[in-house]
Amino acid sequence: MTSRILFALSALLLVAGCAAGPSDGALPSTSSTTTETPQQAPADCPNFVTEVVTGPEPTNVTEDGPLARAQQRLSGDIEAAMAYGNDHPEDFGSIRFENSPTVRIVIGFTDHLDEHCTALRGILAYPDEFELVLERATQTQLASIQQDVTVMAGDRLLGSGQAANTGSVMLRADGEDVAAAISEKYGDLVEISVGALPYPDPGTGNNCTDLVPPPPSEPTSLAATLHPITDVVPVGHHFEAVVTVTNTGGDAITFESGSPLTALVYTQGTDEVVGIYTGGIAGVGVGAELGPGDSIDIDVIGGTASCDPALGYALPPGEYEVRVPVEQYEYPGGGFELHAIVSDAVTLTISG
Repeated sequence: MTSRILFALSALLLVAGCAAGPSDGALPSTSSTTTETPQQAPADCPNFVTEVVTGPEPTNVTEDGPLARAQQRLSGDIEAAMAYGNDHPEDFGSIRFENSPTVRIVIGFTDHLDEHCTALRGILAYPDEFELVLERATQTQLASIQQDVTVMAGDRLLGSGQAANTGSVMLRADGEDVAAAISEKYGDLVEISVGALPYPDPGTGNNCTDLVPPPPSEPTSLAATLHPITDVVPVGHHFEAVVTVTNTGGDAITFESGSPLTALVYTQGTDEVVGIYTGGIAGVGVGAELGPGDSIDIDVIGGTASCDPALGYALPPGEYEVRVPVEQYEYPGGGFELHAIVSDAVTLTISG
């Protein structure tokens, strides 16, 4: 389901440098989180840019497509540039492929840009196909920041990672106070999510549309009944349940799905999804041949992270409804389609 949110930062075709470990030096302070560029460009570096120009990502990302071939052509240079960066951990910030409007390498350092530019131009096979940028923190500093952020998050931590020259942390929906402390200390060196929404600007409008897969392609006699383990959940917390899928018809049905399934929280009496689960899921496949009257129980996990910024990061105390889209895997013509039957609704109370 779309609501199954993973927290590993895995940008397509992004290459990040490897850090040697936590820095012994001071971490960047809040004042260092403002984007800055040198007062003048490096004197003899035609590769220096103050802004990395990009555009729509290429649509052909096949193994033998033009993007893959262009990156393969520069693969030796990106390995050499990464090795050079790792040999200069005191300045090395980030490295990646930029894919649009042309494929090139973007590498960042926090200082001595003239020196690094000259060195890179001397060792790369395609010295005019990389861009040099000023970064605000080194890879080793970011590794230390990430460790510190993990400690600060405590039991509100859902996941963390690192990409390019920023860290990232995802907090439980009741982690707004922790988010404020992290933001105050590190500013935009760390991208923060609280529940399903970014911090400190959660945006506007409901972010949880189209979470329910379409119904089965053919009429089905399967019915889903939800059994909540608890009907009272504290603000921001997760909850568990079980859904029973029963064959109410007269013919056997081959049923395939996944476990755990994820519950959706609705405004009472409506079809508006306002809350979701935002933790990690280690899912497995489940299935059974369901004869008439047979049933199968599937574990369910849900959450109270708000989809609507107007409601806050966590759904406020009150009465809601919970339903579970029970995924059903189908293989028409040897292909794969995902459909879902939606369970009956049960009441959920969120307590303050």
